[in-house]
This record gives sequence, structure tokens and C-alpha cells, in this order.
Amino acid sequence: MDKIITSLGLMSGTSLDGIDASIIKSDGNSHLEILLNKFFPYSHDFKQKLGNYINNIHSLKDIENSKSEYKELEREITLYHSQISNEIISEQNISLDIVGFHGQTIIHKPSEKYTIQMGDPNLLSQILKKKVIFNFRKNDIENNGEGAPLTPIYHSLIAKKIYPNKPSIFLNIGGITNYTYCDGDNLRAKDIGPGNVLIDEYLKKTKKLEFDLDGNIASQGKVNMDIINQFIEHEIYNSKNRHSYDRSEFDFNFVKGLEFEDAVSTLNYFTALIISNFLNENFDENTNIILCGGGRKNKTLSKNIKNLTKKNVVDIDEFNFDGDFIESQAFAYLAIRSFFKKNISYPKTTKVKKPITGGEVFENF
Repeated sequence: MDKIITSLGLMSGTSLDGIDASIIKSDGNSHLEILLNKFFPYSHDFKQKLGNYINNIHSLKDIENSKSEYKELEREITLYHSQISNEIISEQNISLDIVGFHGQTIIHKPSEKYTIQMGDPNLLSQILKKKVIFNFRKNDIENNGEGAPLTPIYHSLIAKKIYPNKPSIFLNIGGITNYTYCDGDNLRAKDIGPGNVLIDEYLKKTKKLEFDLDGNIASQGKVNMDIINQFIEHEIYNSKNRHSYDRSEFDFNFVKGLEFEDAVSTLNYFTALIISNFLNENFDENTNIILCGGGRKNKTLSKNIKNLTKKNVVDIDEFNFDGDFIESQAFAYLAIRSFFKKNISYPKTTKVKKPITGGEVFENF
């Protein structure tokens, strides 16, 4: 039996809102104690600068051509991670064994055999004087995997605590929506399609809003079913063979010309329909669905999914797990499993050839 160690997980998602931080104690197997969850927002200026950079990156060549800007942003993002980590360590008086550092996704192209997460693990290790686990997706992609989703093994741990001996689905709605099917040690996972991305990008471009709080704007509009029916069969939204998606692949232009509230309502329903169609085609009505990720807070989106799936859809917060921090907890857990050389990705989660471990250990102190 592996010993129980303490891990800090740091996760910054594609929404670019900031960094989620979680501290857990685990043996990388069934033991789990969640000690801390805390969110640290990016400043408006940094968020804008980072977002503008990512929007201009479409290939490795683009990164190479903007190397000085990349390095500047990487240093800035790493220093912020170190700052919040030191703040947490000082406030909590916790002795950390390792740090799971996801970094900021810049571009994800598994079909072209690469994924780029911005961050400098050597600098973070030097500042924190801790072992840092980084490059969680690299080994997976090098072994014909898609590098995502990586959270299923952690979802499985939670599922066994919420629904012991019952199959369940984790429906994680972030920028992209992915699912994990958990039935004992049987794990299946993949990206389904858009989550918040269409709604959020539309709001940013048209009204400079970050998101639709509680789905209030969507609740005031009218869904345009003609547009829904026209675009629901589009390849990007209806591919059975796709396993993972990049945020940049999704475009809200099909709602241009609609009144503002109607456009948001249509994008909301469209997103819910893609998710629901997938769930209805692949799982029976008795399957329990656990909602997590930022999208679960969009009440209109959640309501649409419940109405369209006719399944038992329950918010993870109802089980005393904070749904805002599942991913940061997951990367703390993945760091522990990587440290102990345990598997973190599997053929039915990332399409990797065989179950393999992932994160690399960086020690620079």
C-alpha cells in the first residue's frame, strides 16, 4: 500500500477566469481527504492579454513566431501560480509533498500529436522548493492518446463514494463538455462537444460580458428552432468519431442576425441539445448523471438538459463536493498517481494504446 501524501492541485481552464487551487491527501487509490479549495482570479488586463494571445495561436509555428511573447506570458503565469501557492501554504500551515501544475492550455491538437500547456515547472519548483508534477498530457499523446480527458480516474473515485455499486455519469460542463461513465473499475470518457464556449464567446464579442449569470439572459429569449435544426447536423457538432475538441473549433456565427436575448437562448438550447442527444443515444433512462463544472451554474442550460434527457440529473454540490473545484482536486490526485507511477489514462478514456502514467516530476531546488 502506498503512503498517504499531501498534494496541491493548480488548474486554469479554457475560460481563462483564473486559477483553481485544491489541497488533498491521498494514496492515489481510494483514500481521499479534501483540505482546501480556493479560487484566484486573473486580473482583467492579464486575462485580456492571455486571451488575445491564445486567439492568435493556430499552430506550433505561431508559437515559434511569437516566442518572446510566449516566454513573457509563461513567466507571468508561473509567478502568479507561485504567489498563490505560497499564500496558501503560509495561510494553512500545511506541509506539502508535491504540487500538481496543469498550466494554461494554449492549443490542443492531438490529431497532430501535440498539446501545449503554458507554464514553467522548473521555475515553480525553484520558488516553492517543492517537487512539481507537470506535462500530464504528454505521455498520453506520445502513445497515440488524445491527451484528454484526464479527470475520469478521479471521477471514478468520487462516483464510488456517491453511488456505491451503481453506474453513474459525470457530466463536466466547462468550455467544452466531457463525460465520464463510471461503473466500478469500468471507465469510459470523451468530449461531447461545446459547453460554455458558444455562449461565453458570443457574450464577450457582442456585449463584453464574461458569462450569462445563472442563465438569466437565455431565460428571457426565444429559441430559434429553424437555426437549431439547420446546424445540429453539422459535422463538428455531430461526429461520432471525435474524441476530444479544441475550444477554437466552435463558432457562434450561425446565430448572427438574431435579437440578443434570442441568440443567447438559441445557443443555450443548442448546447443542451448536443449534450442531451449524446446522452440519450448512449445511456438508458436509469443512469444517474452528476453535473459538475462551471456550466452547472447556468440554470437555463441545466433545465434544458434535464428536460431533453429525461434522466436523473443531480448537481454534484448536493453530495457535499464543491463542483467548482473538481478539476483542481483531480490534478492534485493525478499528481499523486503520477508520482507513484500509477496509471492516469486508459484506452477508453483518452484512446491511448494501453493504460499509462503521465505527469513528469520536476525538482529544481
